[in-house]
Amino acid sequence: MNIAITRVPVSWILKLFLKDSPQQSAYISMKSNTPVTRLTRCWFIKWVFSSFFCREIEAIFSSSPCLTASFLKPRSSVETGCCVAVDLQKAREMLAELATRDWIAGRIYTSLLDNLIPALPLNSPHQEALSSFLLLPECCAAFEAPRMQCLAIPFAKAVNGLSKRSLDILEKCWSSLPASHLDGIVQMLKKVVLSQLHYYPCYPFCQELLPLLEVLKKLFKVNKRANCKLPLSNFYIDEIRQIINPFQDLGRWHVWIDAVKMGKEDNCPISLCCFPFVYNLLTKMEIFDYESYFLQEIVKANACDTLVRNRLLRIGELPKLPVFPLRVRRRNLVEDTLRKLSQVEDISLKMQLLIEFEGEMPGHEAGGVLFEFFSYVFEEMVQPDYGMFMCCEQNSPIWFPSRPSVEKNKYLFFGILCGLSMFNRVTAYVPFPLAAFKKLLGKKPTLDDLKELSPVLGRSLQAVLDYEHDDFEESHELTYSISWDDVDVDLIPNGSSVAVNNSNKKDFVNKYVDYVLNKSVEGIFQEFKRGFYKVLDEQMVAFFEPQELMDVAIGNANYDWELYEKNAVYWGIYSEMHPTIRMFWKVFHELTLADKKGFLLFVLGSDRVPVVGMDSLKLTIHSHKTLTEEHIPEAQICFHLLLLPPYSTTGKLKEKLLQAIENNRGFGKQL
Repeated sequence: MNIAITRVPVSWILKLFLKDSPQQSAYISMKSNTPVTRLTRCWFIKWVFSSFFCREIEAIFSSSPCLTASFLKPRSSVETGCCVAVDLQKAREMLAELATRDWIAGRIYTSLLDNLIPALPLNSPHQEALSSFLLLPECCAAFEAPRMQCLAIPFAKAVNGLSKRSLDILEKCWSSLPASHLDGIVQMLKKVVLSQLHYYPCYPFCQELLPLLEVLKKLFKVNKRANCKLPLSNFYIDEIRQIINPFQDLGRWHVWIDAVKMGKEDNCPISLCCFPFVYNLLTKMEIFDYESYFLQEIVKANACDTLVRNRLLRIGELPKLPVFPLRVRRRNLVEDTLRKLSQVEDISLKMQLLIEFEGEMPGHEAGGVLFEFFSYVFEEMVQPDYGMFMCCEQNSPIWFPSRPSVEKNKYLFFGILCGLSMFNRVTAYVPFPLAAFKKLLGKKPTLDDLKELSPVLGRSLQAVLDYEHDDFEESHELTYSISWDDVDVDLIPNGSSVAVNNSNKKDFVNKYVDYVLNKSVEGIFQEFKRGFYKVLDEQMVAFFEPQELMDVAIGNANYDWELYEKNAVYWGIYSEMHPTIRMFWKVFHELTLADKKGFLLFVLGSDRVPVVGMDSLKLTIHSHKTLTEEHIPEAQICFHLLLLPPYSTTGKLKEKLLQAIENNRGFGKQL
């Protein structure tokens, strides 16, 4: 069947409608015998050409082939291997200009909604036929919110209705887009999602949301496969937190999980937790904390119910303690901890953790004791002398050895401890590289991860990839046999007899990275991962991307000491201009980085910056009636409170502050 395609009249329409041209002005002058004015031009267009142009507009924007043909790139300008055959920048500029004329915008909108979108090709193997799926977001974005919404929803439904073959082609096109155009689709869909959330107070039952979120999910995955052309934060919808209650959304997510198990998910309300990429990191943390706290409180509530019921029935049996008490000795901290973990039931790991140091009164600052416990136990277990981990180079992150010198179950317990710290909302530093968190989330580490773990080795492998000369074998003399952790390993059978050359060097590097970060540590990493997920729910942890999980679990070292001072609050006799306060900050800023981190450990319980940043650390400095300058400063970690005596000299203040940092890290008081 022959189809007549109206091609390139869009630019012609623009020229005639929106631009002044000498030819047009002369023609109008001859017809009207009057000077050309805007009014005359508009009159002429309105009464002479409007009906003709309406037909042209409707023809272009009612047909997918016509729309594509109007913005098709010249064959010579299409890059080899590029899937994008249409000029999206030209389309964006023209559509934005056309949309400024309301009657033209109305014709375009009606044509798209009534004719083009319902007839979109959903099962085409041709890239050009699917180009309308690239042009439509530009059309949607050109309109004001109400029209954008009405077009975007059926567009999203069409994308979700594509056959697998056609969807693969479209996703390949998306991955080829420049970042600005890929982001244009994302931002357009985000606006429509947000408008739907505003429009429907009972959004969980708004079925129009689902196709929009599903397309955003596809774009999110495409972006990750394209090595994150867009920052992951571009997918966050920050305004959601002002509309949605995360705790209620978490509840809907659990309903959805239960429904999936029973095969009844089609009738479930929508939960944004099924699309966690739209939540920013702070909201994800809030949801994660809700889940942890809720599980702990359920155990306490059940114990309370059991106690009341037993009393009513006159049963003397007490319910099991609804917390996980861990009593350890400071001088034997790690071994006591591992012994207790080997005896505890899995169900207790999801209870509130209460730490008690033997020989000390229970600290009234339970949070501070937790911070101290995890800080000490991790600090000892990651030391090279302890034998659990290795460092490839000086000051590099720790990694799992290929030949561990400790029992395998210690990696299980270490994973449990990492899970417990997150579950109990403690930021505790473990110097893992990003690769460890990728593996926890089931993501494959890359050469970039090896560069973090071993910069020297990473640079060497990158040099192998970058070398393009013909003398590769002679200059490098590499085979598929490597040495790692003092062990010679063949990456393939008989690897020592297989030379690396320009044709197989990429495969060699991939196998090298895979061996170091996966195969060599497979057994002990699986034990670590198993321990981690004994405490935490794997589906809940999957809300986070690897970098997000790393920041939440161990914090960061992005210190801003000037901001720390700026955010400080003063109580009692102190103010920003008090002599002792001015001396304090002078002394503080002159401390070494190690001492500043020691101060954070003293007043906060951790020397790491929370993922929310330094701005969240608001130190309160308070005078105390019973403290004199002969006393050292004291701290209350739960309140990030420093009790600072009114010292008279800078020297005295520095002496006592350093003494406090070095010797006053205990939270309980000795009996």
